[in-house]
Amino acid sequence: MGTRTSRRPLDACAAAGTIRTDVPASDIGAALEGIALTSAGPGHREQAERLLDLMLDGLRVRGRG
Repeated sequence: MGTRTSRRPLDACAAAGTIRTDVPASDIGAALEGIALTSAGPGHREQAERLLDLMLDGLRVRGRG
């Protein structure tokens, strides 16, 4: 996730205000690697989808107020 090409979507989302700016790209990459490693076995697709949803939800900017 640390390459210039893979940062572009993250930078664009951060600039648009749709994802948090306090999460380094390396942390996102590590989270994705962890999801892949723990959900790689047969029959773990549903778990991988839940974990990915959880991670993506954590990246969203929350409303203030």
